[in-house]
Amino acid sequence: MHNCFSCPLFSFLQGRIPPSLGHSICTVNILALKFSGPDLKAILGVLSCFPCLEKLYVIWDIYLKAKMKNLHQYDPLNPVKCLESHLKVLVLKNYTGGEEEVGFAKFFVFNARVVKEINFAVCDRIAIDKNWMTDQLRLLQVEARASQDARLKFRSGYSHLQTNYVNSSDLSIADPFS
Repeated sequence: MHNCFSCPLFSFLQGRIPPSLGHSICTVNILALKFSGPDLKAILGVLSCFPCLEKLYVIWDIYLKAKMKNLHQYDPLNPVKCLESHLKVLVLKNYTGGEEEVGFAKFFVFNARVVKEINFAVCDRIAIDKNWMTDQLRLLQVEARASQDARLKFRSGYSHLQTNYVNSSDLSIADPFS
C-alpha cells in the first residue's frame, strides 16, 4: 500500500500541479476535482495527464482557502488530447454564473470537440429563471461551440454541503460521482 500523500494526485488536489508527470494515465475515464474557484491552468494541467478522460466533474467549494486564477491561453498547437477526442461529459457543480465561472465554462464550450453534455449544477442561492438562462447562454456563446452535438443543461438546488466522498476501495460503481 502506498502513501497517498506522496502520490502526485495529492498535489493536484492541493492546487500545486507539477509541470509534467512524464507519463499519461490512460485508464482513468471519470475524474472529479474540487477547487475554491475556476482555475483553468490547473484543470488543463490535470487533463493533460488523462488523455482518455470521458467525464469530468469540477466542484467549486467557496470554503477552500486557495486563491485561483482563471488565466490560460489554449495553444491549439499543443492540444489537450481528451478535449480533442474523448471528453463527452462535463459537470460544473456549485455554478453561480459569475464572470470567472462563465469564462471557465466557455473554454470548454469552445474547445471540447466531442462533448455531448455540459451540466451546470447551479448553486442553491441562484434563482434560475428565463432571463438568467438567456443571459448565461449569451455569455457562454453557445452558437460558437466546438461540438455541435453539445447540450447545455442547467439544474438548480446544488449546495456545497452535498459533497459525496467515495471509498477508493469500492471501484465497482460505474460513476461514483453522479
